[in-house]
Amino acid sequence: MGAIFRAASGVIVWLGQEGHGTAAAMQLPKRIRRYWPSLAQNPGDLTDSSRTPPECPVRLWIIQEIVCARDIVVTCGSATAFWDDFVQLVQIIEARHHPSSRASQTLGSVTKQAVKDYANEESMVPCVLTAAKDCEATDHRDKLFAFHHIVRLWNRPDYGMDIAMLYKLFATQYLQRIAYAISEYSCDEKTMDFICSAGICNQQLQLPSWTPDWSLPWKAQPLWLHNTCYNAGGSDIKEITPVTELDADDTPSFRLPLTVKFFDKVLAVGSEGLKITETGPQALAEALRVWLFQSMSLLHVHRRRPSVHDEQHVAIARTITADQDRGKKLSVEDVVKRYDALLEFLRRSDDDTSPFNREELLEEERLHLAFANFLRGRVFLITEKGHFGLAQEGLVSGDSIAVVQGAPIPLIMRPTACSGPCSNGHRLLCETFVLGIMDGEAWQDRYIPVEEVQLV
Repeated sequence: MGAIFRAASGVIVWLGQEGHGTAAAMQLPKRIRRYWPSLAQNPGDLTDSSRTPPECPVRLWIIQEIVCARDIVVTCGSATAFWDDFVQLVQIIEARHHPSSRASQTLGSVTKQAVKDYANEESMVPCVLTAAKDCEATDHRDKLFAFHHIVRLWNRPDYGMDIAMLYKLFATQYLQRIAYAISEYSCDEKTMDFICSAGICNQQLQLPSWTPDWSLPWKAQPLWLHNTCYNAGGSDIKEITPVTELDADDTPSFRLPLTVKFFDKVLAVGSEGLKITETGPQALAEALRVWLFQSMSLLHVHRRRPSVHDEQHVAIARTITADQDRGKKLSVEDVVKRYDALLEFLRRSDDDTSPFNREELLEEERLHLAFANFLRGRVFLITEKGHFGLAQEGLVSGDSIAVVQGAPIPLIMRPTACSGPCSNGHRLLCETFVLGIMDGEAWQDRYIPVEEVQLV
C-alpha cells in the first residue's frame, strides 16, 4: 500500500458530509494563510468550536495516504482545503483549546520522521504504533501491517495468523532486535516505552502482560509519552530480551526478565477512573467533582494512617498533575496554583453569573480540560508507606509498586503462583505515578534489594 500511495499523483481526504458550520471552517485555512505567524502567538479568534469541523474518527489506512502522498486535499462536503494549511490550523486550535491532546494527534509528524528514517531507525516503531493506537481498524492485524512500508515491522503481512499470536511474536522479535541494535539512537529508551505501553489494564486479548495490545484505544494518556521529567529507575538501562519456550504441548510461552526494586504496595485505590461522557463546562465540572470526591473519600477513610507528605494540600496538587504539564516539570508553586484554580472552578455553581471576559473563560476551560484529559481513566491511590499516586483503574490492595532499572516511571505488578523458570513471576498491570520516587529516590535507596523477576 505504501508503494501505491507514493506513486499516486494526489490523495483526497474525505471528512464526511457537509454539516452546520463546516463550510465556514473549511474556508478558514485559505482566508488566513498569510497570517500564520501572528495566529500562532494569539489564536484567540479561532477557538470558537462552532466554527471548526466536528472531531472525526481516524481510520488507520488514512495514515499511509497522508504520509506517503505528495499532494493532499482535504474535503468536507463540497468544501476543500490544502492538507498542510488544514493541519496548521488544527494545531493552533488544539494548542489553545485542547492542550492535552491524545497520542494520535501527534501522528503526522511522527510518521513523517519514520518514513525519513526508514532505512536505519528501528526506534520509530513504538512511536508510530503508540500514536496509531486510537485509530480505527476493521482488522486489528492492520495495527501492524498498515505500517509495513513506513517503518520496519514485519517481513511480510500474514492475515492467516491469529491476532494475539501476531502481537506476541511482534513484541518478542522487536525487543530481541532492538537489544542488539547497540548503535541505534535511544534504543534503550524505546524498549522501556514499548513495555510501559503494555499491562493487563490495557489489554482485551489473551497476551503476556508485557505485550502491548494494539487493538484497544488508549484508556489513559500514557505518562511516558513525550515526557522527559521522570527518572524513577535511574539512567543505567540493562539489556532486556524476552524468552520464548515451548510448553509440554508445544505451545510457545513468552516471558520477559526484568531487574526491579519493589518499593511499596497499594493500600487503597479508587474504583473508577475519570469518565467524560458529555461535552461542555457543566459536564466537565461534574465529572471532576465526582472524581475528586472519590479521591478525597479515600484519604478520609485512611486519615489515621501515617503519611510521608508533610503538606497534604501540596501533595494532592502534585499528584493529580503528576508534577508536569505536557512533559515538562512544573514548580511546586505552579502546581498549587493550578490545583487551587481547579477547586475554585468546581466550587462555582452552574448558575453563577459572575462577570468574566472571554479570554479568562477560555483560559479557565483550557486548564480544566488539561486536568480532565490527563485524569481520564486514572484513579487516585495510597500506598502502604503513605505515598500518594495515580494509576489506571483495575488495581486492588496489595498490588506491588516496582521500580524497573532504567525505566522513567514505576510499574504496578501482581505476583503469580508459577513455579520453575517463572518462580518469581509477575503480571504487569500498568504504569503509575507515585509522588516521592519519580526522580530515582527508590532506585538509589541501598536498603531496597534488587530482584530479578519474570513478567508473564
